[in-house]
Amino acid sequence: MERVLVVRVDKLGDFCHSLPAISLLKRSMPDAQIDVIVSPIIEPLAKQFDFIDNLLIYRKDDPDLVETIKAKKYQAVIVMHTHKHMAQVVKQANIPYRLGQRRKWFQYLYTHRAPLNRSACLKPEWRYCTDHIEYFLCQHHIPPADIKQRLWDISQQKADWQKFYGKADGELLIFIHPGSGGSEGSLSPEQFADIADNLAINSQRKIKFVVTFGPAEEALAQHVTTLITDKNHNAVVAKPIKDIAEFSCSLVAADMMIAGSTGPLHVASLHNTITVGFYPHESRDDKIRWQTLSDDYNRLSFSPPMGSANLALIDTQLAGRKAAEKINALPHS
Repeated sequence: MERVLVVRVDKLGDFCHSLPAISLLKRSMPDAQIDVIVSPIIEPLAKQFDFIDNLLIYRKDDPDLVETIKAKKYQAVIVMHTHKHMAQVVKQANIPYRLGQRRKWFQYLYTHRAPLNRSACLKPEWRYCTDHIEYFLCQHHIPPADIKQRLWDISQQKADWQKFYGKADGELLIFIHPGSGGSEGSLSPEQFADIADNLAINSQRKIKFVVTFGPAEEALAQHVTTLITDKNHNAVVAKPIKDIAEFSCSLVAADMMIAGSTGPLHVASLHNTITVGFYPHESRDDKIRWQTLSDDYNRLSFSPPMGSANLALIDTQLAGRKAAEKINALPHS
């Protein structure tokens, strides 16, 4: 097996959760060419990881997509998530070994199907992704390497990025991302402001809030910032950033990231930042499946009362107090 394509053409958070699996594949097959196809917005971030040999860019309306993939002569493709169009594309590209997952009607387009049940939410999404790769390796009698969660160490850039965000001596930077990025939803601006208020009141440290935003979310970020400053706390809207790679690098400055279960929360966890996430229960436990990649002691998660998916029922005072406890435990630099 010399050339393998990995398909991950969905959102930012999903891509982050696939990184331990792609790394596992490359370290298990160090001499193989491991290429990944991603959505255009993910490309700048994906270029940061040396265990990805080449990137292809997915555009659904690209008339040459099938021929581009066919010309690469891949011997295997691993479709990491449910995606009907890419299942059709890789079949049309005549890739001999096509691994997807069971449970969807178009699974017949694959030659092999991994027995994954993500909807059960029994383990984190990143672990389902590594299960997918381990299934592939087992089928090809390749011993799997060890699994690594810490894949991106740019800690040497932290001081520069903290300077970029205007960190003062003795200050901690608490990032808040109020946008949803098209994921399952987020808290209201007032809820984020209430969490910030309770965090600052209960913190023993000097705090500066940095409110980040995605495309078309700057007005929302400004609104949240105003609500926090009206409570007499130090808060600023994040400076403009060139692209998703620079934004992702800049999150190394954060001592904590507070957000719904959205891309920036999961990017921050690549730096092992303290993450404070909010998840609707609905019929499955999103706190398990979509927990961040931060270590256990660097992770807080909150949901509405069991049986409700209404994020308005989140206890913001409790979230703020618990976040303050994490902040108070950080060593003084």
